Amino acid sequence: MTKTSPRPARPPAPLVQYEGAKPPAPAWFERALAVPTETGTVIVDNATIHWKAWGETGLPGLILVHGGVAHKDWWDSIAPFLAETRRVVALDLSGMGGSDHRDAYRMDTYALEAITAGRAGGAFAAGAPFMAGHSFGGFVALATAAEYGAELAGIAVLDSPVRPEREQRNSPPPSRGGSVYASFEAALQRFRLLPEQECANAFLLDHIARQSLKPAKRPDGSDGWTWKFDPHLWSKLTYDRGSPADIAASLKCRVALFRGSDSSLVTDEVWGFMRETFGADTTMVSIPDAKHHLILDQPIAVAAALEVLTGPGWG
Repeated sequence: MTKTSPRPARPPAPLVQYEGAKPPAPAWFERALAVPTETGTVIVDNATIHWKAWGETGLPGLILVHGGVAHKDWWDSIAPFLAETRRVVALDLSGMGGSDHRDAYRMDTYALEAITAGRAGGAFAAGAPFMAGHSFGGFVALATAAEYGAELAGIAVLDSPVRPEREQRNSPPPSRGGSVYASFEAALQRFRLLPEQECANAFLLDHIARQSLKPAKRPDGSDGWTWKFDPHLWSKLTYDRGSPADIAASLKCRVALFRGSDSSLVTDEVWGFMRETFGADTTMVSIPDAKHHLILDQPIAVAAALEVLTGPGWG
């Protein structure tokens, strides 16, 4: 009989140790949260899409697209640093955050949501805006650049792995969500990143987790809390990426590629393949001491890189 090695123990969820209390946050984050914002909604294909904006309308625009099962508040540690010189608009894609759920999700619909929310939020007031997307949001940015790229100054794709076709994932990520917890604190303690990784900035994990929850009824009729995103999102999503060469050839604006230097998804091998696919003149930025969730690991570094990238002279 062949013995199998036991699976390594799964580490505890990152917020368990705080038991519902807020971890200490640095002063710079408190100042970032104090930067004024505007919020609004727009209808796209019969779904209400929520957006949030920083900075004055009339400044150059930047549209921010979150990752899978995330939401617009993931950008709260980055957008305020760009608000003095830009109109920054972040949206909740349908099926995520405060936006409506759909019976089916398509990448072309997500591209339309990003463009429409950007317009509603004032990102186009000064002309063609830039767009930046993290993880799944990076693929939304690529789809937007293929369909609406002539209306954009350029896109930044943050740790979204473009692999050879033979290595592309054919099955959707595992389903998440759907459980209803007895208390807000109990739900917070179940929060995990996807894909899982360590993150030293527990105050950011706590912040995004708190914005990820909504009241719900438990099976026994009592009050509880659940995650905002559609637990069936991945099984409802239709996304034919096409070949990497086709993706690169379809873009109608410039593209910059970001990764976390220690990313488990955009490895050195994948990074090299992306350089070959998108061309040697493509801007490529590797953020030091960051994993896949680089906007949580190194938010100030990402903000600084976007400040330079989306300024005059690029795109």
